[in-house]
Amino acid sequence: MGCHHSRFSPLKQPADLDNSLQNLPYAWRRVVLFADNMAQAKVADAIGRSPKQQLTWIGLAALPLLLPFGIPGVATSLGYLTFLLGLGYALGFGIPIPKSIGEKRLPPKAASVLKTILGVFIRRVAPHSKPRLFIMSHPRMRPVNGVVLAFAGLCMAAPVPFASFDNVLPAAAMVCITFGLRVRDGRLVLAGYVFTVLAALLVLLLWWGGYAVFMWVSKQPWASQWLGWLFS
Repeated sequence: MGCHHSRFSPLKQPADLDNSLQNLPYAWRRVVLFADNMAQAKVADAIGRSPKQQLTWIGLAALPLLLPFGIPGVATSLGYLTFLLGLGYALGFGIPIPKSIGEKRLPPKAASVLKTILGVFIRRVAPHSKPRLFIMSHPRMRPVNGVVLAFAGLCMAAPVPFASFDNVLPAAAMVCITFGLRVRDGRLVLAGYVFTVLAALLVLLLWWGGYAVFMWVSKQPWASQWLGWLFS
């Protein structure tokens, strides 16, 4: 594996992405080129109307959310949009993007961050990725893959108490499913399924924990006194 790692090492800097395209498998080169277009075009043009193009956009948009810190508002919006695009993919058609969103452009600084994260991701994943387990990317699996992706979007959009790292698992699911379908790596798609299940379990756990804390606080004598003082 050492020789493959060095082969992809030029992706350490965003500026090197274009120079290293010839070192990437064709499917991953398409992802990188799509990221360049996403950084320069309007949102509507970047997302497009093709279900496959929309899937790639979801994967790229979810990449920054793999970092364990919250980005206010972004996760919720991306989650709901992924839900819609996932359902569209399951049904076999692209979802039109509202004009208010479609006319926007990605800020240059955000585009630079996206390319940096994409470079790190490709450098670590692409050497170990290859077309395999084709049943997961077969057209017959489109409805299932679309529904699972939509569910991952709902997990991301779901409001949860006491956490700012809850977006990591659904983001990982979205990245693995969309990129796995793009490069026809069934194991990557399957990993997305696992991350989706873990994301759903995390949401349930956080809600259960929040409910347990609320019930404990509501039974404390000082809680009623504090509320009485607050609303007096």
